Amino acid sequence: MNINQEISKVEDVSQDLVQLFLEPYKDHCKYLRKAQFQYPKIESIADTSKNKEQGLWSIKGEFSIPESCYIAATGHFNSVEFNICYNQLCYTMIAHLIDKNLWEAMRDWDLPTYKQLQLSNFLIVKFSSIFRKPIDSQHFLGSLSINKCSVRGDLIIVKTSCAFYDQNDGWSEGDVTFAVLNGKPKKQLDSYVESVAV
Repeated sequence: MNINQEISKVEDVSQDLVQLFLEPYKDHCKYLRKAQFQYPKIESIADTSKNKEQGLWSIKGEFSIPESCYIAATGHFNSVEFNICYNQLCYTMIAHLIDKNLWEAMRDWDLPTYKQLQLSNFLIVKFSSIFRKPIDSQHFLGSLSINKCSVRGDLIIVKTSCAFYDQNDGWSEGDVTFAVLNGKPKKQLDSYVESVAV
């Protein structure tokens, strides 16, 4: 993932919004401290077919994990924490997109609807991560980009990339595809498995 893509504008994500969409997490598992939404340059968006690292939208977050929620201290950022931090940054990014009415695929959503469906209608369908150098879990940064979005009936498929890093060159990155059930009950997800996998 390219964490240095060209940005035309940066704005802080409301702390109220961050806190609202971290509510499902237990207090000691709320790792995202604050976030900034990034608008890529218009000419960069038009060039995404040539540059696969260029995101449609990006967000950066500041994280801290004072204590692991499930294991004795390892002293470094691990794969379980990667997944949790990804989720928190992604939930926050989607909240900002909906709040600002930026995402055509979710144009009919509002924040109360999103809050109600945050856990039930968002499903990770493909996840991969690489750890290149240990990250200090006490304080680190994360970046997430939505690279591609497609709508197939009542299913929104979103391809993302992310990276987590610290001031000592600690680095991990990953690619995650998730599906949003846009009006379909959870039990019908199985019928979409083949289309999501492509």
